[in-house]
Amino acid sequence: MWLKIKPREPLLLGDIRPDAQFLPSQKYIPGRILRGAWAEWLLRQGTSSETILQQVARLRIGNFFPAPEAPGFLYALPLPMSALECKREGGFATEPHPNRRGHGIVDILLPSLAYRLLEQQGARFPLPFNVRCRQCKDRMEPANGFYAVYEVYGTKYHTMFRPYFHAQTKVALSRHRRAATESMLYTPSALSSHTDDPMKTGASPLMFVGRVFLRDDKGEDAATSFREALSRMAIGAMHTRGYGRVEVEDVEEHLPPLGQRLKAFNETLRRLWMDIRSLAVNPGRMPDGPQGIYFSVDLLAPGIFRDDSGVPALVPILRLGNQTLRPILWMTRPDIASGWSTAWGLPKPTRLAARMGSVFVYRWEGAEDSLLSMLEGLEQEGIGERRDEGFGECLICHPFHLEVEEK
Repeated sequence: MWLKIKPREPLLLGDIRPDAQFLPSQKYIPGRILRGAWAEWLLRQGTSSETILQQVARLRIGNFFPAPEAPGFLYALPLPMSALECKREGGFATEPHPNRRGHGIVDILLPSLAYRLLEQQGARFPLPFNVRCRQCKDRMEPANGFYAVYEVYGTKYHTMFRPYFHAQTKVALSRHRRAATESMLYTPSALSSHTDDPMKTGASPLMFVGRVFLRDDKGEDAATSFREALSRMAIGAMHTRGYGRVEVEDVEEHLPPLGQRLKAFNETLRRLWMDIRSLAVNPGRMPDGPQGIYFSVDLLAPGIFRDDSGVPALVPILRLGNQTLRPILWMTRPDIASGWSTAWGLPKPTRLAARMGSVFVYRWEGAEDSLLSMLEGLEQEGIGERRDEGFGECLICHPFHLEVEEK
């Protein structure tokens, strides 16, 4: 089930504070914030703690990603770490508004995978793997952030999310005297309820789109309760000072189905295999294509993993059916998994995590039919630890991996 959240007021979604004077906001809505707002609303209705736990367990709430509200919207996602943009003129070349266009963003996961697999087969190349901008020939650098895809009159457009911020300088209050504290000011920098319009000059309403998974037969009733809670509760921080009010709507799913994504992922890999094989000095010794079924696991939230010995790790090990799968290629960076528990009044445990946008590629030896059902389970339940807190949300075969030419 896909939902759209539209802010009616600025949102202050807690982020790491570089200085206590400034309160920055995250640029997306973590699912755990929505889950906490739902639980708080149930508590205010007089619901018992045991019933709240049963209700909340019926849904798995994913992260909600930002996008301008405009006609033709398909989906919004974070860019994977395999995405590169021109160092000189970054940004999508398919931006609808001409003033926002760059030289293009390209994904290198599948070309890198094909190149590595061919090297393992003994291929020798005259030059190392390298990617440069097709327009200016300058080098490419990692692209990050959130993007959205729109389709207007049969043409697809990619646009980057460009946030507007709502900043106010306020006076700190003493909890003991309940009066202003001398020389103590702070500035919350909240997300505005508007952002750049993707089609024309000016502002457009901001929306956040994400997935909510039903875990049992009573999930529909829980989803109705969840929608009602968000329409009545503010999310994030500073609720009493004009921040955090939102409204919720259902939205149609336009993300390509998992089976289609998996098929396109392997077909594109095979095509790139043939193209890159032709560049080798010994192409006749290489097979016509890669063996097995390949798929990527892309993190839509930080992931908490351990290796076989129980040590915190950045690379997940998957156990699907009777196979233990280790990634054959990955792109990741470290992050910190933390948070604040309103119920405890204490910070949550801090752990090493793989950052949102991390990509891991696996090879499956077996039938595709049996693999699909298990991959659907991964998307629904996530991977790693503390998944009930929103960590480990993933997408199988991120659609941007097919963008092997600048978009």
